[in-house]
Amino acid sequence: MNPANSIPDQSTLNRWRQNFLDLNAQKLASAREQLSPRQQAVLDVLPLLLHCNGSRLPGYVAPHTPCGITGYTPTLEHHSALHQFARGAQIPRDPGQRCIEGVFLMGSLGSVAQSRNSDLDVWLCHDELMTDHQVSALQEKCTRIEKWADAQGTEVHFFLMNLKDFRDGQSQSADGEDCGSSQHLLLLDEFYRSALWLAGKTPRWWLTPEALEYQADSYWAKLTENHLIDVADWLDVGSLPTIPAGEFVGAGLWQLNKGLSNPYKSLLKLLLNREYASAYPDIRPLAWDFRKQVQEGNADLLNTDPYLLMLRRLESHLSEDEGDLRDLMRRAFYFKSGVQLTRLVGNQRQQRRVKALEEQIKEWGWTYTYLDELDSRQSWPARKVMNERNALVTQMLNSYRALATFSQEHAQSLHIKERDLRVLGNQLFAAFRAEPGKIIDINPKIRSDMEEEKLTLNLKEGIWQLIPGSWRPGDDSAVLMQTPSIIEALVFARRNGMLTSHSHVALYPAHNPVTQYELRSLLQDIMEIPLPGKKSIDFTSDQTPLRWHLFVNPGVNPQQSLSRRGMQKISNRDDALGFSSSRENLVQSVELLTITSWGEWQISYYSGADTVHEAMLQVLNFRSKADTQTWPEWRIHCHCQVRSVAIQKRLEQLLSDLIDHLSQTKPAPYLLQTGDSFHLIEYRRREVVSHHAENLKALIKLLARPRPRFRRWHLDRHALPSSPLRLILEQGEGDQWHVWYWRQKGKVFLYVMDQYGSLHYQEQSGSDIRSTLVPLLRFIRRLNQRWADELQQERWPLHLSELLLDGETLSFSAERRRIPVEAREPATIEVSAQSHTKSALEISVNGVTLSQATSGTQLLQEARQAIIAARAHDHAQPVWLSDITIDDNRHLTRHLQFRQRLEHLLNHPSSAPSSPARKGRAQAQT
Repeated sequence: MNPANSIPDQSTLNRWRQNFLDLNAQKLASAREQLSPRQQAVLDVLPLLLHCNGSRLPGYVAPHTPCGITGYTPTLEHHSALHQFARGAQIPRDPGQRCIEGVFLMGSLGSVAQSRNSDLDVWLCHDELMTDHQVSALQEKCTRIEKWADAQGTEVHFFLMNLKDFRDGQSQSADGEDCGSSQHLLLLDEFYRSALWLAGKTPRWWLTPEALEYQADSYWAKLTENHLIDVADWLDVGSLPTIPAGEFVGAGLWQLNKGLSNPYKSLLKLLLNREYASAYPDIRPLAWDFRKQVQEGNADLLNTDPYLLMLRRLESHLSEDEGDLRDLMRRAFYFKSGVQLTRLVGNQRQQRRVKALEEQIKEWGWTYTYLDELDSRQSWPARKVMNERNALVTQMLNSYRALATFSQEHAQSLHIKERDLRVLGNQLFAAFRAEPGKIIDINPKIRSDMEEEKLTLNLKEGIWQLIPGSWRPGDDSAVLMQTPSIIEALVFARRNGMLTSHSHVALYPAHNPVTQYELRSLLQDIMEIPLPGKKSIDFTSDQTPLRWHLFVNPGVNPQQSLSRRGMQKISNRDDALGFSSSRENLVQSVELLTITSWGEWQISYYSGADTVHEAMLQVLNFRSKADTQTWPEWRIHCHCQVRSVAIQKRLEQLLSDLIDHLSQTKPAPYLLQTGDSFHLIEYRRREVVSHHAENLKALIKLLARPRPRFRRWHLDRHALPSSPLRLILEQGEGDQWHVWYWRQKGKVFLYVMDQYGSLHYQEQSGSDIRSTLVPLLRFIRRLNQRWADELQQERWPLHLSELLLDGETLSFSAERRRIPVEAREPATIEVSAQSHTKSALEISVNGVTLSQATSGTQLLQEARQAIIAARAHDHAQPVWLSDITIDDNRHLTRHLQFRQRLEHLLNHPSSAPSSPARKGRAQAQT
């Protein structure tokens, strides 16, 4: 449509402007009804304080502080209001300057949703040409007015607006909160629906016909050209032709996060955005309906109320089977109003917004009983609060998902900055992600206080049930939540405000694994955990732990099975992870509470033999962040019936040792023993990993693995207390080969460590140490020499030590021994083996080679016969291998394992499998 063909005449423009001013006056009058006389006076005097700059007036900063409102002249009412606060104060003469172009009240003032707690949020639109210094001075003036108003019992917030920036897309919401980059035109729609004009220029948008919204600038230029308006009287806040598809995701994120503190208001706004998106591209903003009523002269408080407009638009698009959503929307509207129709006092029933609300409730057919239930919201039981929360969250998430799907289909780009998207996404993740163990907030300001005088914990078939208030056994309908973790139940109650220092917690049944002493101690610990506050929450960065609380053995007697038989142990060995001579692990369960930088509380539950190790790993994997962040705080809590102090001290010591050790630049592997199990904890590739060995035999196997470089092992202070392995692992050196031996009760125990720290172990029957050591040392020397020649390097130094056990302390020492001369001499009978990658095993006896390719399964038998035939006497002497060659393998431990296996088969041919050599070769190649 050509603007020139549809220009309103002067009388029409004047009528539209007067209609707007009349409705604005009605809304201001309605807003004043909710204010106290003192607050009304503060509201009346605000324009005057912004207009003038007197040294005796509130807000004065300096003589030349920017002030002055375009088109404003103080009235007698303004003078009278000022004299209530500053008797005798003289109003300065006209300031001359006009730095302020418009003043607006934002939010729900003047609407059905206004409450006595509503703040005065003021948009102050200033001259777009003001310098940064001038804006700062004006901001200081506003800050001083805010402080003065606060002293008068009125909460006022000023938001300085450069309308050029606003039109360019940097927006603030209608309640004054910065909304970053996400929803400019959605907020403009809200501005036109809810803003109350106080002083200055009026928005030119009210003079724009709906048909010319898309040509607003051309239309306005035509009005100016025809001298139908004076540009100096009007404010360009911006036109509203449509809502871009790219705004909906950002707006949805904002409203979801606003929903954490104001869910009912956010629900309505999310649903409205969803309705807008469903109509795309033919979106009709609600502000158009508002303006139509104004221009047609039909506007009143009811048909232009921003919340009623919203609700009616939403209800008109609901289907018959969406009754639950309709009821939730109506509750949201009612709660947002802040009115309790069953509890009106004095002249409240005469207020315009109360009458409007009563008309609406009557139209819905709500009963007094239902209204009374809604008005009793502050005393709703916790289960009802949680159900309401779930209903709100479900609808808000459904709306957001619909908006996200819409944006993927229609938006070429999102109207939201990357930082805003990240921060809002993090908030959304923290608030609404559901996973096992996460402590959810069940009360997003549905009730102001969730404190319970009494809470009940009932243990039923291994599951703890949390019941607010008193409880009749068997009444499952009263159960709020249930979990196998008593700590999760108590922390849930604490996080949600139900558990306070005044709460009484009852335990059922009477015979309970948790004693009253333990319960009191746990409650004291949990009450000391601070609730999350804004200062401790940071959504601008990745989530990271801030604090850990490890609750050990809650409700567990670690020696219960022995106690029942009267066998509870008393021992001098007080290691809680290896108690008494049987090395009993007293830690049966750990319930780990993690508190994060996003305010999340997460419970992880561990039980069984690997409890300590698994809980520690969760904490220790912070190591990858420790280069740039300090380790989070942590505490161990233990109040179980048996040895709780010893358990707590041991775990505090262990965790402290582990953190200190792993915080080193290149920490060595850490060996932890719990009971009879072992855990090798390493930091590699920015991750703490663990290798488990269920017993000593499995540990020996773990130690034998080839390693890429030498790193001395760090043993936990209580690991391997009476084993020679402790001494060997602590004293072993790199870049050498070392053999230790220990004689005990007719056996010889052998330990061989290579240059990288891999350890081979074997035991040999017999008391003649030389007959055991010489063949082994000869074999090792042969490998050392051959590999040195092949690699053209020096041989590795070879050392021999004897292990000696102190009978009193049960500790080992090592004494260096000379390598026997015989080990340097060739064997009387040379027996060697060759394991080739692509061919069969070969065994050579004094230069004669026997091959599996020709001998098949008889290879070992034929080799043994050849060895016996070569001996002059003592045919029963064990067979020893002098050398082994394994293709592409120079790992000493692998050669020793292959040697041990092959010697056993040669000495006991009857135990050989059908293809023993192939099995042995496969092991050696591993």
